[in-house]
Amino acid sequence: MSTAGRGDGALANLAAAMGILPRWHNLAGVEQTTGPDTQRALLAAMGVPAANESETRRSLAEFRARWAARRIPEEIVVSAGAKARIPLRHGADWQLELDAGGSHEGRDEGEITLTLPAGLHRLSVGEETCLVIAAPERAPALGNVAGRGKAWGFSAALYGLRSERNLGIGDYRDLAEAAGQMARLGADFIGINPVHARGAASGGFSPYFPTCRSALEPLHIAPDAVPGFGRCTQARRLLEDRAAGREAAKGDDFLDYEAHERRQREVLEALYRSTIEADGPEAADLAAWRQGPGRELEWFALFEAIASVHGPDWRAWPGALRDLQSPDVRRFGSENTRSLRWHAWLQWLAGRQLAEAQAAARRAGMAIGLYLDVAVGVRPGGAEAWSAPACFAREVSLGAPPDAFSPDGQNWNLSPFSPRGLRAAAYRPFVRMLRAAMAHAGMIRIDHVLGLKRSFWVPESGAPGGYVGYPLEALLALVRIEAARADCIVVGEDLGSVPPDLRPRLAEGGLLGSAVMQFEKDGGNFRPPRRYRPATLASGGTHDTPTLRGWWSGRDIELRHRLGRTTAKERAAALAARGAERGALCRLLVEEGQAPPDLDPGAPPPEADEATVVAVHALLAGAASSLLAVSLDDALGVVEQQNLPGTVDEHPNWRRRHPVAVEALSQDPGLAAIAGVVASTRGSIRDRSRVHARRRQESVVGSDSRADESTSAGAVVPHARGLVE
Repeated sequence: MSTAGRGDGALANLAAAMGILPRWHNLAGVEQTTGPDTQRALLAAMGVPAANESETRRSLAEFRARWAARRIPEEIVVSAGAKARIPLRHGADWQLELDAGGSHEGRDEGEITLTLPAGLHRLSVGEETCLVIAAPERAPALGNVAGRGKAWGFSAALYGLRSERNLGIGDYRDLAEAAGQMARLGADFIGINPVHARGAASGGFSPYFPTCRSALEPLHIAPDAVPGFGRCTQARRLLEDRAAGREAAKGDDFLDYEAHERRQREVLEALYRSTIEADGPEAADLAAWRQGPGRELEWFALFEAIASVHGPDWRAWPGALRDLQSPDVRRFGSENTRSLRWHAWLQWLAGRQLAEAQAAARRAGMAIGLYLDVAVGVRPGGAEAWSAPACFAREVSLGAPPDAFSPDGQNWNLSPFSPRGLRAAAYRPFVRMLRAAMAHAGMIRIDHVLGLKRSFWVPESGAPGGYVGYPLEALLALVRIEAARADCIVVGEDLGSVPPDLRPRLAEGGLLGSAVMQFEKDGGNFRPPRRYRPATLASGGTHDTPTLRGWWSGRDIELRHRLGRTTAKERAAALAARGAERGALCRLLVEEGQAPPDLDPGAPPPEADEATVVAVHALLAGAASSLLAVSLDDALGVVEQQNLPGTVDEHPNWRRRHPVAVEALSQDPGLAAIAGVVASTRGSIRDRSRVHARRRQESVVGSDSRADESTSAGAVVPHARGLVE
């Protein structure tokens, strides 16, 4: 690690030593400098004293002294199964604790030579420790998981799934049904929004503003799939009595989260009393889970129990309850066992039902199954930050620097990981987050994967924001370790201002990037999808962009103008630019031989009809990208988008239902037409059958147990053992 500066003094040297970037380039390519106010604010967020020159010099001197005295590195990344050499200053005795258990020891001088299995191991020399991250060179490849080099699927909003039986919001049973319907059309996966826990007391409903990323969202539990439902007369009667209200609610295009939670809560309470409190067989199953894989989530159940009494933000709780390790927290738990058991039960149910959705997707013929999203951050007052406060930066938020779309920059109100705190905790929160997502998925998406290399922190003090660097090699190695253990494909959302070396590095490690048609341009022309980077997942848009029909008609431009975000002149300019983009896309359709017969690039229609939508998807089907995700909204002809960035209450974000019930998806003509052109280009049922024959054979010997009912969001995958030389 270098503390070298350019004569900028102790503050600049200390900031550089802590990973604060001294300069960076904005989207226009203009170099920006990180000033002293920002440096001090970001250092304070990491817990590094630098409020004045004296503190700064002392902190820098202490850092340099600690670094100079070390005999081994703080951490090192090595290749699993290959000989690794760890530098060692002076001769010393050492001890290595293996990730999977067991230890080795020895004495060396100059370097320690080891051959290690995959895992995060701990090397000790006296009081010093070094994290030794032994990782496979690459994450699982699509060909190994799906049996061929290209695949495709649908992306959908879980909350927006309609069905004949749900309580008004899409649930995990709907997800299983939707997967089956999409598999009939040839899809290899179904991607959904994050299913991280929002927090029972939070009141919010954005899936990208979670309280915890290693716990699951109980909102999507299907009461009629809960163990013991068939024996619970009261629960069945409640569902029958509320049928009329549910049907009326489901006729609305927008979700009513509060009404859903009331309906779901009363049915779940009845089930809890008749199964868990009545000491039915389910009570024993829950107890066994809590003593096994569910132990990983006991702290989360404790947070939820406290939050139900003292509110969703732990920073406003009575002082002694703000510390997970305090006697007062333990006392609260012992005095509120029913509440803890209730919240543990919800996690048990959510894990079971999500696992069953993945098993159902695989049984239906999907080569990959569930494609789950990992949000970029968590609420600063939520459970994850409470459980490991030293792992999160204080009084700053994740965000983005100013650009043409956000002149004042963006503040996402999400807590970033602290690089120093994360390393000190042996990356446990990061690994826990990955395992929770991969436990029930064949593929995950890491939102804003740029955060593995650097993140933009926005100080609450009002100082300008700045970039903080992260240990990219260590984090990528941990992603590869967990992906290999779970046999899971990893996609990184690499949109926006991307450092030039990041995408090649992700591809080298087997991670896929993103190719979004709306952004894939060369000047004023759209890039032909056949020229997209192969190591990507292609799509027409994202959850933050307009639908295809909405983009075509400029609906997003009109929405922003109606909300007062643009002037009449800006609106007119934006609509003119969109018209030019329509023409460019029409020209590309003609050039690539995909245009409908009557499409005139010189006078493109103001609205996209069904033939044009199918043609665009035929174009995307030929993308060089390994994977293609078709938006369910696009396939169903929806105009309005699920989320309008920069709005909270002004737009019905995260509340819009898909227009077709899950039971009828495979019969929808528009969806079937798009699936037909995509499936004919990117895969065959014969290929998929061969993959699943192999998977069924593997399951006989127990090589794939992730769909087992006992699997939980916190389940730990056994680690492989290896040898130390």
